[in-house]
Amino acid sequence: MIFRQIVFYALLVGAISGLVLTVAQTWQVVPIIHSAEVFEQESASVPAIEQAGQLARVHDHSEHKHSADAWSPDNGIERTAYTLLSNVLTAIGFALAIMVVMVASSSLNNAAVTWFDWRHGLLWGISGYTVFWLAPALGLPPEIPLAATADLEARQIWWLFAVVSTAAGLAGLAFGKPPWRWAAPLMLLVPQLVGAPHAPGAMFADQPPAAAAQLEQIAQQFIGATAIANIAFWLSLGLVSAWAVRRILSPSGNVSPSGPELPPEIESSSV
Repeated sequence: MIFRQIVFYALLVGAISGLVLTVAQTWQVVPIIHSAEVFEQESASVPAIEQAGQLARVHDHSEHKHSADAWSPDNGIERTAYTLLSNVLTAIGFALAIMVVMVASSSLNNAAVTWFDWRHGLLWGISGYTVFWLAPALGLPPEIPLAATADLEARQIWWLFAVVSTAAGLAGLAFGKPPWRWAAPLMLLVPQLVGAPHAPGAMFADQPPAAAAQLEQIAQQFIGATAIANIAFWLSLGLVSAWAVRRILSPSGNVSPSGPELPPEIESSSV
């Protein structure tokens, strides 16, 4: 029964958080991507014209059938709709995971339902942001089109390593006991000490100097914009998830008139 409630509220939390992320991306991130795509289209146009001229001289086009360009959503409403769908589905998955952990941690700590408030949602949101965006971005910042990148598989492995190590480090700080708790910060540093894979040379080495300078500025703006969009997403996800867990564990959702209740161990120690 409780799992069914978690799934239901995860759909609601995912829809709200996914919408928040989409709005933030539309406002902050999408214009920057469009600016980078202008350079990408200009960069692709010259080789395409040269290649077309060579093919016209060598081949008889009547003997060949050319496949259509790969499909992609059009800019505007269509692209925004697909972005919203992707964000909502991703948010539902994160909401389901974070709410299960919230309920489990509340049960393990024997915490009263009314003790679980917006502050816990804020902490969980900041933790999710740190694990899934901030820590990986320190080694592999978000990239715009035309940026030189290392091997995709190597980057994926390092990203997963950073996420797992950061999550283990934060969990150790929050739930570990001495002396293991003091080793937890090392888990936060290990991915950065190992270092993320990067392509050799400059990020836009294959572009003209003027274009490369502009792309570097756009890349810096892109990092800041994605940071803002993701913090908005994770804070909304944490806060709404905390509200949902409170509703699940206490269907009335009412706070005790005497104020927030303390966990049993704190309450007994104060008597």
